[in-house]
Amino acid sequence: MRWSVPVFGMCLIWWSSSLAAGDEQPVVLGSLAHNCMHVVAYALLAASIWLAWSGCPATARQRLRSRAAWSLAACYGVVDELHQSFVPGRVCSIADVISDCAGAALAVALLRGALGLSSRWRRDALCCAL
Repeated sequence: MRWSVPVFGMCLIWWSSSLAAGDEQPVVLGSLAHNCMHVVAYALLAASIWLAWSGCPATARQRLRSRAAWSLAACYGVVDELHQSFVPGRVCSIADVISDCAGAALAVALLRGALGLSSRWRRDALCCAL
């Protein structure tokens, strides 16, 4: 059951990236909002993956869990961007992939800090946010 949330999130991201883009021209504020939405979406995805692995035994390596959650979310971001290149009006953007990766890293850093698993979580979270 824990994996139903990340799978649902992936399906929701896939569906939303399958929609044809509008004809409006991007502006600076719109571009910033677009990238912020990527950060939030992939932060939620990485957090749900990280929490789905929370059923691991306490002896399980937390760094491996964090890296795996980030990697899975980041790889999904790449796959989704490639998918968008086949949707009319959409493009594959490296800036979106960077936003996806940053959002996933931010979520993992915040979760590790919240649970006391990392002493450097503030610095890591600040780097991801910037």
